[in-house]
Amino acid sequence: MNEVLNSEIKFANIKNENIAHRIIGVGKPLILFNRFRGTINDWDPAFIARLAKKNKVIVFDNLGVGNSSGTSPNSIEGMAEIASDLITHLGFDKVNVLGWSMGGLVVQAFVLNYPEIVERAVLVGTGLGASEHTEYPTERFLDVATKVYDMKPEHHQTVFFTDDQKGLNAANESLLRISKYVTEITPTQPETWIAQGMATKNFFASEKNYYEKIKSISHPVLIAGAKEDIAFSSKNSFLLFQQIPNSQLILYSNAAHGFHHQLPDDFGGSVERFLSKL
Repeated sequence: MNEVLNSEIKFANIKNENIAHRIIGVGKPLILFNRFRGTINDWDPAFIARLAKKNKVIVFDNLGVGNSSGTSPNSIEGMAEIASDLITHLGFDKVNVLGWSMGGLVVQAFVLNYPEIVERAVLVGTGLGASEHTEYPTERFLDVATKVYDMKPEHHQTVFFTDDQKGLNAANESLLRISKYVTEITPTQPETWIAQGMATKNFFASEKNYYEKIKSISHPVLIAGAKEDIAFSSKNSFLLFQQIPNSQLILYSNAAHGFHHQLPDDFGGSVERFLSKL
């Protein structure tokens, strides 16, 4: 895990702006797409370290996020375009992609818009386009995620972990690991939240039709969710599984939106096995 905590922050010039990113590990490139408000320092280093055992993991901050310059795109497609430009800049012909929460929405758009550079995709605690079946983030989640600037451990527990002592312990353990990153990152600012919120809302709009569009994804896709997720319920994970033809589904009980931070070895191992299949 020290390799992750001490890893260098690099910058790529994309559209005349600087995109902050880290590269950890060796192997096939695995690009990670972050959650709403998340920076490269908000990934649990234990999870990154597990993924980096057999993958070259690239974590990055999109425009306007963390230490990246510029203004955040106000569309999911715009965020996917920046990721495509970064991949080209880094010289990768083919990549695997993993998206958490809002990042999972970006991955869906990315796979649809840039299918030729994707081998496999992983969707973590995320949702899908508008339909009569889609379940959207709860008010309890939104009250913290969109309104609390300086999140305390109890806020992290509310949005990412289960509502019990086990959940609080998991939140504290994950935050302790995250606090050990050597290089500090600027927290995501409210103007970026607004753009990200608009992008997410537009993705869910019925005229975007992502609920139907994802039926055309032919890539192997691993979908994972958790029973007590108040951001994107496990029902959404099952709907994604139903809509995406070549997909697999994992659901965790006694876990919530940050299940991969609570179970970094367990889920990290599942991702590794999925990505290593021929």
